[in-house]
Amino acid sequence: MLFENLKVHRLAVHEVFRRNDDRSIQPPAYSNNLESLSAEAMGAFRLRMTDALSGQTQSLQMRIVKVGAGSFLECAEGLIGSDDAAFLLGSKELATKLAESQLARRIPGGMVIVFNGTVGAVSVPFIGVIKAEIQQGFRRSLAGAIAIIEFLNNIFLTPATRLYKIGVMAFDDTTKPKPEGRRAFIFDSNISAGNREAAATYFYDGFLGCALPSDGPYETMRFFDLTKEFIRGSDLQPEKKRDMVDSLYVFVRDEQDPTFTADQFGSRFFPAELQDPYADFMTNRKFTPNAVVRDTSQMGSRLRRRRLKFGGDIELSASPEALKTKVHMEPIPADGILGDSNSWTRVIIRERLTGEQ
Repeated sequence: MLFENLKVHRLAVHEVFRRNDDRSIQPPAYSNNLESLSAEAMGAFRLRMTDALSGQTQSLQMRIVKVGAGSFLECAEGLIGSDDAAFLLGSKELATKLAESQLARRIPGGMVIVFNGTVGAVSVPFIGVIKAEIQQGFRRSLAGAIAIIEFLNNIFLTPATRLYKIGVMAFDDTTKPKPEGRRAFIFDSNISAGNREAAATYFYDGFLGCALPSDGPYETMRFFDLTKEFIRGSDLQPEKKRDMVDSLYVFVRDEQDPTFTADQFGSRFFPAELQDPYADFMTNRKFTPNAVVRDTSQMGSRLRRRRLKFGGDIELSASPEALKTKVHMEPIPADGILGDSNSWTRVIIRERLTGEQ
């Protein structure tokens, strides 16, 4: 969803704090009035939200999983169409809910900005919440001919360092049973294209009541990367590791079944003593136990070429098929050559050299 034509109607700002030493909640500092931003400030705020939520790597559409009483969805939906007094009261409830969701003491406090408005060509109503960490900085101003530099320790929502998280719930059609007709989006600066799990769980799960999307292209790529990581970290012999990676390429790229599970791969290709450790590894890395739609559309050329590195300067690149049928590798002792007692690798390629780059 591109957050175009975003209009902000009301905005309330509160502050939440890090938990006390005994892990008890320090009550938020509530504002008793809605904020009134200048046209310039509102323009900057809208631009900041549009840029963040329209990003392709650090913003995600989420699955709404908590819809009952006390959920973010329930509270946010009650704010749609509310008067100013009810909106301010509801924003305080959301600030309290965020403070309760920050279970670990390492989670910093920050400003909580609750706002509502409409977005898109058809003006879909939404409720948004920002958790913005407070920063320090300097401001230079002029008093007549004298320049004064001020130290500020309560700056937030600066564009240079995105120390904030955004959650937005859009209400396309509230006549449908929940969560249908509602969409949730987050922005988190910790997210990367290949690591959605870096998003703060306390924010999207504990607070917003959402879960990460489980689409086929992303889950297929995650399965491939996690399984390769497990193979490389295992105690298998190098030759067996290469065979396992070969099997992984074939399983992901060439199998015809439209769906797969990690358990299928583990039970078919891992020796018995590694099947439980593999299952535990995937569980700890929060890979879904459910069936995944096989979709390699986001993997680019990663399944067409394999690259093997020897030390820091030598690399062999080949298709998985050629590597399996035309390349033979085995470790051999150095036998004291050049004083090196480590094993070497003998590489035999069943093709003649036809060129170089």
